[in-house]
Amino acid sequence: MAKREVAAQSVDAQGNSIEASEAVRTCIGCRKSGARNQLVRIVRSTNSSGETVALVDVRRSRPGRGAWLHPIAECWTLAIKRRAIGRALPGVTNVGDVEAFAQNGLPHLADHAIRT
Repeated sequence: MAKREVAAQSVDAQGNSIEASEAVRTCIGCRKSGARNQLVRIVRSTNSSGETVALVDVRRSRPGRGAWLHPIAECWTLAIKRRAIGRALPGVTNVGDVEAFAQNGLPHLADHAIRT
C-alpha cells in the first residue's frame, strides 16, 4: 500500500487557514486553534506574597508556563466559567487579574492590533 501524505494545515476560530510556518496555539476558552500572533497569552507567576497567580501577558514575553485565549469576550468568559485557566496552568489559585483584564482591558485590546 502506498502512504498518503497529509498536508499540515490548521484553521483558526474564524475558519481562515493558517500557514504551516506560523506557530499555532489552542484557545482555552473556545478550544479552537489560532495563530500565535492572534491570541493573548496568560502566564502562571508568583506574586509578592508567594501566591501562584495567572497574569495577562499581552506582549507574550514573560517566562513560564502559558495558556492562550482569543481577544474575544466570549472566549474569556468561557475560560473563566469552565475554570479552564486553573487546568491549563496547574497551581494557579488566583485569576483576579485575568478577570479584571477581561472586564477592563479586553475592550481596548480588541480596538488595537496585538503586537508581536
